[in-house]
Amino acid sequence: MKLGVDARVLVHRPTGVARYLTGLMEQWPHLKHATDRLIYYVDRTPDLPLSPEPDELRVVRTRLPGGDPVWRQWSLARAIRRNSPDVLFCPFYSAPLLSTIPTVITVHDVSFASHPEWFKLKSRLAFALAGPSARRAQRVLTVSHFSAKEIVEYLKVPAARVSVIPPGISPSMAVPPSANEVAAMRAWLHWDGPYFLHLGAVHQRRHVDSLVRAFARLAPRRHDLGLVVTGPTIQPAPNLSRLIEEEFRLKNQVLRREWVPEEHLRALVAGATALVYLSSYEGFGLPCLESMAAGTPVIAMPVASLPEVLGDAALWVASHEPEKVARAMETVLNDSSAHRHLSAAGRTRAALFDWRVSAERTFDLLKEVANR
Repeated sequence: MKLGVDARVLVHRPTGVARYLTGLMEQWPHLKHATDRLIYYVDRTPDLPLSPEPDELRVVRTRLPGGDPVWRQWSLARAIRRNSPDVLFCPFYSAPLLSTIPTVITVHDVSFASHPEWFKLKSRLAFALAGPSARRAQRVLTVSHFSAKEIVEYLKVPAARVSVIPPGISPSMAVPPSANEVAAMRAWLHWDGPYFLHLGAVHQRRHVDSLVRAFARLAPRRHDLGLVVTGPTIQPAPNLSRLIEEEFRLKNQVLRREWVPEEHLRALVAGATALVYLSSYEGFGLPCLESMAAGTPVIAMPVASLPEVLGDAALWVASHEPEKVARAMETVLNDSSAHRHLSAAGRTRAALFDWRVSAERTFDLLKEVANR
């Protein structure tokens, strides 16, 4: 099998989709036969060599404006036409529509279709090709049964062509960070005390404003307690600056970081008192899985895919109402028995998500499509 992979996400700032693809790639060299070839397509030379390296890395550049969608529909389409793989894997929602190469795509969620009010026009346009790509693809992969149902409903893909393969978790997340890692992370964070954590992009559906309001109920009694809010802001989003600086005057206790360097991620997650993840819609919820693997308790709402991922290992809150969230945060902060229970349950739950299993199932499906 000659497997072509749209690997553009790997040569830009890391995202959840990049971690998803990396998790698969790290296992594929152990699964392929001598006659299999892995060909990865990117739009620029990587800053560092990809690890593990593919059999072939093709840098497909474009001078056309339009970013990711134009590169995929024009430049990638031309590249695979010149040297056709047996199957093309596209892990980021869409594929070249004019290509005749058998294609498998991953659609992580369809929030852009089920809740368009959460997206600006530019973002809605960026996802406009997801539906046509999914309907043309030989198979559509997704990461939860919740997303599978939504793909069938909103993108009109026959259920028989949708396969659920949850991602895995890197074993390194379960390894306690070293003293040097912790010191480096604390120096980057500029915070020495305990902290709650939000991990992931800040936008409307994750109710980070409710988290700030909940934290504001605890902060006056615990001046050593922090709230770390990470991730880029994606509009429409709550005005956190106004809440933090003007309404609650918590600038000294709420730490906003747009991006977490990869070398600090494990220590940041492992060092948190809890991850507070108040999302009302997730296709999977990778930050929750990473936190469970690290032994960090997770506070979340039992909605969308999160019950599939977290099982009985979360401290569930019925809504994002600040008073209810604050009570859950106080439980994890003050009840050492509850903290230990959630930590142990999370580690057990996270161990069920194995990248080797995910990669093997994905590789077998790609071979099945290629052999047709």
